[in-house]
Amino acid sequence: MKLQYLDTAQTGLLWMRRYYREQPQLNVQKAVASLLRAETVLQGMPFAGSQYESGPEVRVYVLQGTAAFALLYTVLHDTVWIIDVHDQRGFRNAEALRHFTAELRQRMRG
Repeated sequence: MKLQYLDTAQTGLLWMRRYYREQPQLNVQKAVASLLRAETVLQGMPFAGSQYESGPEVRVYVLQGTAAFALLYTVLHDTVWIIDVHDQRGFRNAEALRHFTAELRQRMRG
């Protein structure tokens, strides 16, 4: 199974990077390892995450060992589409869920 990040995930990735840069007491290497491990798990078991509150088509996979970050994603055909790197504490107001459907449709056409 392929795994791709939608453009909507960029803000979340940047936020996670900034958060760890501003919190030097946290282990950034552990967070990166957790993100890479999650990508591997989702490629092998795309439905490993729980259903997210916005509906059955969106799932959430918690990044173990991080400061409450998770991947919001959907599965379409042979690809796991990462919608957002979500801060579960609500420290960032993500527009990602509102835009992912349009982005996926555009990618599927082209």
